[in-house]
Amino acid sequence: MRKALFLIALAVAAAVGYIALVKPYVKDASYIATAPDTAMAVFTFVNPTPFTVCITGAEVLKPPGVSAELHVTEINGTLVAMRPIDKVCAAPFSAVKFTHFGYHLMLTGNITGDVEIRLRLSNGEDLVFAAARTQLEIHIH
Repeated sequence: MRKALFLIALAVAAAVGYIALVKPYVKDASYIATAPDTAMAVFTFVNPTPFTVCITGAEVLKPPGVSAELHVTEINGTLVAMRPIDKVCAAPFSAVKFTHFGYHLMLTGNITGDVEIRLRLSNGEDLVFAAARTQLEIHIH
């Protein structure tokens, strides 16, 4: 009986430790120039937590004067349009891929070199990451 209680306590402690230490993160971040002074940041937002976490906002830390806005690309027949959105949520233990034909961050301003971005999350935390420019150039209407 003592051994079973010890194993249960150990499992609970491990679960609590996991929840306390694990944090959402970004991987494979880059940005794609779409027009003069406009680009799309694309990346994968990974949520390894047991709770839904939403990106509720974004800002560019470097270079100064560049703004960021959450967008989604919508395709209607031959028309492609981008629409601002309030949030993007990742379910527990999942990932959301930001791409040029889906969710993405629209960057506006004089963009040169690497970009440093801060995401505001629904759990009250901020997530800062860097994105480098890719050679891919696209133009979407």
